[in-house]
Amino acid sequence: MFDAFGLALLLMPMAGAVGWYLRSRVRPPETQPAPNTDYLQGVQYLVNDETDKAMDVFIRLLEVDNDTVETHLALGALFRRRGEVDRALRVHQNLVARPNLDHKYRNRARLELAQDYMKAGVLDRAEGLYLELLEQGMFQDAALASLVSIYEKERDWERAIEATRRQEKVQGTAEPGRLAQYACEMAEEALWQKDSKTALQWAKRALTDDRGCVRASLLEGKALEATGDHKAAVRAYRRVVKQDPRFVVETLGPLKRCYEALNKSDEWISYLREQSTQQSLPAVQVALARESTPADGVALLASYLSTTPSWTAFNHLLELNQAELPPMLAAPLETLHGALRATLASAPLYACQHCGFSGRAIHWQCPSCRNWASMTPVSDVAKPS
Repeated sequence: MFDAFGLALLLMPMAGAVGWYLRSRVRPPETQPAPNTDYLQGVQYLVNDETDKAMDVFIRLLEVDNDTVETHLALGALFRRRGEVDRALRVHQNLVARPNLDHKYRNRARLELAQDYMKAGVLDRAEGLYLELLEQGMFQDAALASLVSIYEKERDWERAIEATRRQEKVQGTAEPGRLAQYACEMAEEALWQKDSKTALQWAKRALTDDRGCVRASLLEGKALEATGDHKAAVRAYRRVVKQDPRFVVETLGPLKRCYEALNKSDEWISYLREQSTQQSLPAVQVALARESTPADGVALLASYLSTTPSWTAFNHLLELNQAELPPMLAAPLETLHGALRATLASAPLYACQHCGFSGRAIHWQCPSCRNWASMTPVSDVAKPS
């Protein structure tokens, strides 16, 4: 069965043959031109299954003008889809270089050529072509979407913000979530450079774009911690549970640090108790058990496990109850506990809600599907079905 490429190869010589036949019907035999030797050579290549050589010949024979440009564009796109980027580049560069080509076709060729460069990873040339199209007001939606992709790959977040703002105007739709993530990337870079003030400004800008941005609240809390403003950091971290309760696990460690720095451990315990009644997440139950006496911790986790199966909570229950186990059960339970610890140590902690990608580190842009803020904490690692 022929694919689209094979069909294209067959149609080109067939079309030429039909044209030659029709000419022979209307011209006297003595005036019929001899078949083009290059064309016959292309057919020979095709018969010998040398499709690459055949296509080179047919492209050379197909004169570029406003009537045939669509064929060239289709062939170039076909090459790119097949992964033959060099051929696609050659076709589209040839079109762009034609001085007699209609303006609209030249711009379409520029767009296709930019996509070829994107496919080849030559981002600077692709960017230049997209910017040319924007200057002429052509293919703005496609050009801006590709520019955003380029700036994301280059981690040029300020230009990504600028391109997204322009894209919002062209499309007439807002992109608050993506803009907030770009601002968070700038905040991350500032924190890495130990510039807490700038990080705080970017985090607040992200929250201005998207009030529900969990990452911005976490970064705001981290920046405030770095400046020593633990009270404000507590407010930022506690905001997370209202934005997305699944991320409360990300705030437990930072909140404990802040409450201890403020000498308010009792408020930390009260917060955990409040969350334990509102959240069924095992991380909250385990955190409260760790702040309780061993006996109270065992009772808390035993009560939780009686209604909610959780390997995470069961693992901690075994740790708390190690000394109380009967001698006959101590050895087999220790073996089981070791296996459980090993399982939990390698189990994914985060999963993308869009494509299912998972891992032990959170990626605010999923490495697989490239969606922003689609990865969330797994409620219970290795949770039994």
